[in-house]
Amino acid sequence: MPCLVRFALFAMLAAPLAAQHGSSSTLNPFTGPQHAAAGAAIYRGKCAGCHGPDGGGTGAGPALNTGSFRRGGSDEALFLVITKGIPGTAMPAFSENALEAWQVITHLRSFSVARRAGRLPGNAEAGAALFSQHCASCHWEHAPDLSRVGGSRSAAELRESILKPHAQVAARYWQIRGRTRAGREVQGVRLNEDSRSVQYRDASGNLQSAWKKDLAEIQIVRTSPMPSFASKLSSAEVDDLVAHLATGSAGATGAPALQGGATSDRLRNAAKEPHNWLTYNGTYSSIHHSTLSQITPQNAGRLRLEWVWQANSLEKLEATPLVIDGVMYLTDAPNDVVALDARTGRVFWRYEHTVPPGVAPCCGRVNRGLGVLGHTLFLATLDARLIALDARTGRKRWDVQVADYRQAYSLTLAPLVVGDKVIVGPAGGELGIRGFVAAYDAATGREAWRFRTIPEPGEFGHETWAGDSWKHGGGPVWLTGSYDPELNLTYWGIGNPGPDWNPSVRRGDNLFTSSVVALDAATGKRVWHFQFTPNDGWDFDAVQIPVLADLSWKGRARKVMLWGNRNGFFYALDRTNGEFLLGAPFVKQTWAKALDERGRPIKAEGSEPSEKGTLVYPGVQGGTNWYAPSFSPLTGLFYLTTWDDYPGIYYTWEQKFEPGKWYAGGSVQADLPAIHRREPRTWGPEAGYGAVRALDPLTGKRVWEYRMSDVSDSGLLTTASHLLFSGSREGYFFALDARDGKELWNRYLGGQVASSPITWSADGRQYVTIASGHALFTFALPD
Repeated sequence: MPCLVRFALFAMLAAPLAAQHGSSSTLNPFTGPQHAAAGAAIYRGKCAGCHGPDGGGTGAGPALNTGSFRRGGSDEALFLVITKGIPGTAMPAFSENALEAWQVITHLRSFSVARRAGRLPGNAEAGAALFSQHCASCHWEHAPDLSRVGGSRSAAELRESILKPHAQVAARYWQIRGRTRAGREVQGVRLNEDSRSVQYRDASGNLQSAWKKDLAEIQIVRTSPMPSFASKLSSAEVDDLVAHLATGSAGATGAPALQGGATSDRLRNAAKEPHNWLTYNGTYSSIHHSTLSQITPQNAGRLRLEWVWQANSLEKLEATPLVIDGVMYLTDAPNDVVALDARTGRVFWRYEHTVPPGVAPCCGRVNRGLGVLGHTLFLATLDARLIALDARTGRKRWDVQVADYRQAYSLTLAPLVVGDKVIVGPAGGELGIRGFVAAYDAATGREAWRFRTIPEPGEFGHETWAGDSWKHGGGPVWLTGSYDPELNLTYWGIGNPGPDWNPSVRRGDNLFTSSVVALDAATGKRVWHFQFTPNDGWDFDAVQIPVLADLSWKGRARKVMLWGNRNGFFYALDRTNGEFLLGAPFVKQTWAKALDERGRPIKAEGSEPSEKGTLVYPGVQGGTNWYAPSFSPLTGLFYLTTWDDYPGIYYTWEQKFEPGKWYAGGSVQADLPAIHRREPRTWGPEAGYGAVRALDPLTGKRVWEYRMSDVSDSGLLTTASHLLFSGSREGYFFALDARDGKELWNRYLGGQVASSPITWSADGRQYVTIASGHALFTFALPD
């Protein structure tokens, strides 16, 4: 096949595509020197024979170095032509991964700027050295990204910006100067302002805010913080710097800022910083408990709304924010990131990630949050990428392809940062993926280790899969794990096997699906595992949050893992070695007669899916699901959101695997709460309800419950003042007494709560934040 078939005609971009998809609404997310170099290598191997090594064209393909493209020249239009091809021409759909397509676009952009740079009087190589000496420290951190400036500004404009930086300054770079009534200096680049507050970035790059009522004076200065280089550089040196900028290689990507900010020590000791919320689960132990106590059972009824932030997306918010030193970081579905002033909800910056066309995730276009290390945020995306962003600017530092989204892999979880590694895993268990847990170097994005949740031939556990069923065995990892720093073990819940409801085609236990695995955080090696549901035929995956608690167990101090499993059983395990300590049902279940002395279920006869349908409790949503439980060291109770008395009728049939298509091997007739049904249930008893339930972790027995008319997808939060916060599908956010479940306060927010509440403090006030529908709400006591 000739070289023209892969990339052949970037210049023949279809006009209908440009009209259909708009102008330049999507920018290339892969710019910078490393991506340009990768794109150049791909171009040489697949395009140069037709379009020439310098993009000048040949008889087989037109020139690509003119800077104009007949079929539309936006990044989005280029990407669509590369990935979809041009019918009726020699340009087929690009068959490699999306990353390579973007990298080739970056290389294409360099053609025109390189030609112009070649006509400039300066020396681009010498200019690169000058840039490194005089400019990089700011422009690789909090000053503007210059990676595209060479293609958008003329040489004269570049020269004027260097010599006269104050001549034309965009409003987003205006400065603010002032001081508070207490004498504190307020100075930096203005990012946002309203009639009551101002948000800015100070000289060190840190995000700050101030109430105008607290300011003695304030001045907006429409000058650039960049100094003039008229007296610092000779005319020839300015020419050199302009030549370098014109090449488009003065990118802002580079090593992320891992020092300062949320350091490894701070993450390890997050419980000592209750004014912040530093990880998805608050702390590595994932107990969703805060030692803040300003809001109490006595005053919770006085809670009032402080601010609301409205998302751009129409997807429901499932994200749990991070709060770091007064700044709140949140993902807006599917994969945008915003930095908010935690006290006002006003925006500092926003990063927009474009998901390529054709991404069809398994279970919704959602994202659950971010990881952080130093001044760097980590975002996992629906197109299976891991992206590092500067927390102070939203600027991208690096991104890596974790898996191929065209094979149904997607990432929806909040990354877990442990030491110098960022750990993620994919969704897609209903689409025939093979799951994994993978760790990446936080500074470079290089993969450090990968643990496959479906063992390959020769690996431990492979014998638990019949025939070739392991090849599409599922085992997704779509919820953030936990970590014990003393043991250096990280714990991850593993999802269902595939196909979901036809266990007969995958006889065996199907390790490590529907299990928890304990991995060495340094190497990714399995230390132990515990399987909750062997040969799972009901989609009772174990993607719940491992709660780590230190308890006195039968008179002996033990490191315990508490787990409310989707299969309807509550478990207590020794987290040092996986020893089974306790198992007890916490909702109605009929699939298992009991658990044996090792915690292995004894399945009830006739409970597996069948062609005619099998009625089983709990239904497909399980007794609980992915929403966060909580453990209070003060009450000693384990709290979880439950769906009780909800059955499902499980059907099975034969299904051949087809890439990218639903691979379930059956279906489920699920139930709805009675309040939402127009007709009485025609099968099974009329029952079922949602509840927040408190269990004694030493016995598994219920202590109290808070019933709801509807079920809930909300996580839980407890505090040192014996409060428990949660929400519901009905749109209520409420506070309970964690000791007895009595309701103390509620507010109707108007949208489904499908996230976990957090609490934090600033300026001596405790706040509580929850996502509901498409908005984020923050409450506090009256000031």
